[in-house]
Amino acid sequence: MATVVSQDNAGFRTTPNPNSAQPVLSQTALKLTNAAADTNTTCTVEGGKRYRFSCLSLGGFYFGLADVTTAANVRWACPLGITCELQIPEGVTTLHYATTINDGVGYLVELHDNSVEEYRV
Repeated sequence: MATVVSQDNAGFRTTPNPNSAQPVLSQTALKLTNAAADTNTTCTVEGGKRYRFSCLSLGGFYFGLADVTTAANVRWACPLGITCELQIPEGVTTLHYATTINDGVGYLVELHDNSVEEYRV
């Protein structure tokens, strides 16, 4: 039996599909909202941790480590119906985000350090 391990572009282990369920740390869910489209908003995160984000409103969210009103700062984009994984670099404590529509809503949850398991085929 072979062991298959999926990795993102930075070499972090990940599931074959981010929409797969994974254990999350209890009481870590953050409800992210943005009243006005394309307005930079921030939330507090922990550097070195992996998070999952699910968009619950039409349009989508985009994220970065600096003000995302500048396109060059956008590192992740997450449309409606897709769950995205965000690996926060060490030392970073602020996640910047904006929405493509007014009144955007989504949830950000922290994954367990050991939540990505090996998939055997």
